Amino acid sequence: MRNVCIVVADGARARFFALQYPQQPEFESGPDLVEQATLAAPAHDAPDEALYTEGLTGRNRTWGSETHDYDEHRDAHDDEVERRYVRDIVVELGKHTADECIICAEPRMMGFLRKALADVPAPAITEVPKNLTHFVTRDLQVWLASEGLIPERRPPRGL
Repeated sequence: MRNVCIVVADGARARFFALQYPQQPEFESGPDLVEQATLAAPAHDAPDEALYTEGLTGRNRTWGSETHDYDEHRDAHDDEVERRYVRDIVVELGKHTADECIICAEPRMMGFLRKALADVPAPAITEVPKNLTHFVTRDLQVWLASEGLIPERRPPRGL
């Protein structure tokens, strides 16, 4: 039996899963993917209006004058929010004892996670650069099994 931790993350939410194997495989289906924890990043999920006093227009314009671009450094702020959130994900990942870890995240988030995990001793990591946070647990298990990342859920073996 594989002891695997699955992390499914985007910029607003991270979900942590484990495989739960049946106690009596001859009478029970399994393994089942079980959600163990969820982290949220409410600041990143909020609309710009909730974080900034004005919407981002990208230009400053007055009557009878030239326009000029300006940079409010919102991208730098968003990156810092992302880095803090990734640190929380890495701390939560450290709480899950596993021999291997499958991380599914959108490519930008995967880059932040890769950098954060480089400094931390971690189990063997398999990266899946896809946003799978919208899947319900059963569909996530079917998708991961179809990609050969986890075993398929099987019916009882007995009788």
